[in-house]
Amino acid sequence: MNSLPGEAEASERLKQTALRDFGPVPEDEDNQRGTTYKLHLSRDDVPVPSLFKYALTLTGLTARGPGEKAAWWVDFTYRGEWCELAHQKLGVRLYLRTEKPEEEVHNIQVQIVKKLRSSMRIVEKLIVDAAPELLGKGNATVVNQHQSLRRAYEYFRERAVTPVLIEDEYIHDEPIEGATGSWCTFKSGKAQMQMNAFHDMIAAISAYISLLEHDLVLALAFHGFDPDRDDLTDVIGSRWGDKFDRVLGKDHDAARYRQRLTDVVERWRNPYSHGGFEKGHRATIYLHTPGVNAAVPVGLTSVRRSPLFSFMPASETDITQVFELFDEVDTWLESELPEGMKWINSELDVRFDESFRVLLAQALQQDNFASFLEFCEYQQEMMDNMDF
Repeated sequence: MNSLPGEAEASERLKQTALRDFGPVPEDEDNQRGTTYKLHLSRDDVPVPSLFKYALTLTGLTARGPGEKAAWWVDFTYRGEWCELAHQKLGVRLYLRTEKPEEEVHNIQVQIVKKLRSSMRIVEKLIVDAAPELLGKGNATVVNQHQSLRRAYEYFRERAVTPVLIEDEYIHDEPIEGATGSWCTFKSGKAQMQMNAFHDMIAAISAYISLLEHDLVLALAFHGFDPDRDDLTDVIGSRWGDKFDRVLGKDHDAARYRQRLTDVVERWRNPYSHGGFEKGHRATIYLHTPGVNAAVPVGLTSVRRSPLFSFMPASETDITQVFELFDEVDTWLESELPEGMKWINSELDVRFDESFRVLLAQALQQDNFASFLEFCEYQQEMMDNMDF
C-alpha cells in the first residue's frame, strides 16, 4: 500500500478548511527579504511531528530531508508570508520570514500552529480508517518495551524473595481499673513478611506473563511471521498460551514448558486476577449441601491445594520453585528464539513490514544476523542523533 485510501478526498478537505491559507513558495520568491523568526514547538503542540508533515504534503507541498541535524522540513507560504516547518534534533521549529512588525509575528505563528493542529482531525481519521488493514498485514512497528516490563518483574521478584524485615510487635494494654491481671496482643513479623512475599510473588507472576506475551509478539517477526496467515491485531489480542503456541509450537519442550507455566498461572495468578475466583471455584464458592448441614467448598477435600484455603498461601519453597521455572524458561527461550531474543535485548523496536522481512531473510540466509543487527543499531543511533 503506497498511499492511504481516501487521500484525494482528505487533500481537498484540507485545502478548503484548515490549510486553505497555506500554499507553495513561488520559485522566483525572494525569501531573503524581511527578518526570520523562530518558534520552538512543544511536544504538546506537536505530539507526532510526522503527521504535521503529512498534512502539509497532502495539500501538494514538498517535504525535504533528511539533512544535517534535521529529519525533514517543508517550505510553504501562509497568507503570502514565507514559512518553514522543520523537525530538528532538538524538536520541531517553525520559521517565519516577514517584514511585518515584530509585535505581530507571534500572533501569526500562533495562527499557523492552530491551523496545523486543526488539520489533525482530518489526517487522523484517514489513518484510523486504514489502521486495521495496515496493522493486520504487518505494516507496523511494535515498540520494544522488554526492558521496562523486565524491570517490573524483577522488582516484584526481589521483594518476594527478600521481603522487607518486619519485627514482631508486642502491645501491652493498660489494666482496667478494678480488674485483676494484664494482657497483651502479639503480631508476628514473620507471618506478615510471608504474606507480603506471597503478594509480591503474585505480582511478579503477572509481570512475568506480561513480559512473556510481549516478547513472544516481538519474536514472531523473526520466526515465521506471515501476513497471509497471521493477522497482527489478532496475535496481539490473543491469550498468552495462544501466542506461545504460535511462536514456539506445541511439541516436546514447548508443550512441557507451556503446561508448567499454565499450572503456575492457574494455581497462583488466576484466582487473584479474575475477581478472586480460581479455576473450578475450588475454595471460592461454598455449596449449601443437604444432608451435610453445612456449607461445603466446591473443591471438597482437594481444597487443601488452594492458596485461598491456607492462612499462609505460599511457602518459601513455592516461591523458589516459581522463579526457578521462570529462569529455566528464559534460558530455553534464548536457545529456541536466538535471533528474536538478541534483537529484543538490543532494545530496538520491531518492524513487521515486507521490506524488513526481506532484509531479515537475506541476513539469516547468509548467516549474517549479527552484522544485520549491528547495522540496524547504527542506523537507529544515527536517526536518534539526526546525523544524516
